[in-house]
Amino acid sequence: MINSKEATISKLIQGCIKNDRKSQRLLYEKYFSVMMSISLRYCSNWDESMEVVNSGFLKVFLKIKDYSGKGSFEGWMKRIIINTALDYLKSLKAYTEEINDKNTFESDFFFENNAIDKFSIEDILKEVQSIPPMSRAVFNLNVMEGYKHKEIAEKLGISEGTSHWHLQNARKILIDKLRKF
Repeated sequence: MINSKEATISKLIQGCIKNDRKSQRLLYEKYFSVMMSISLRYCSNWDESMEVVNSGFLKVFLKIKDYSGKGSFEGWMKRIIINTALDYLKSLKAYTEEINDKNTFESDFFFENNAIDKFSIEDILKEVQSIPPMSRAVFNLNVMEGYKHKEIAEKLGISEGTSHWHLQNARKILIDKLRKF
């Protein structure tokens, strides 16, 4: 049985398939904050995030007819936004060099600290945004989205070793910032 929320979303999807501007605007307004919060994790600032979200929504509207109805529509949109953010990061050519460091491991990446309790969500987001773009992307894909290094490597066109290095680099940066508090 379809509940009213699913019926509303289904109606918006059908409207968007027909290129109905009102349906597109309502869909954008309904999901903007969720998609922006995802984009902000990958981008350095609000302007980059807006660019990613708007590009992502354009892709959603162009591909919405391909949504099969299986699984969560929001999840389908999140995947598009994440892939759009990754495409944006890959376009920053300065951050795509290969790093060979498969055996890098620092035990001080893991420590007990109550500093995290002193951070607000905005503080944490600001610190994550300060991580270099490729390391930030790997961190988000692994920690926030649950991707394995093999999947991350395929998505970003890097080796698994480079993926591991970027994750460790992001953690090191965050830990150094936590230690300052």
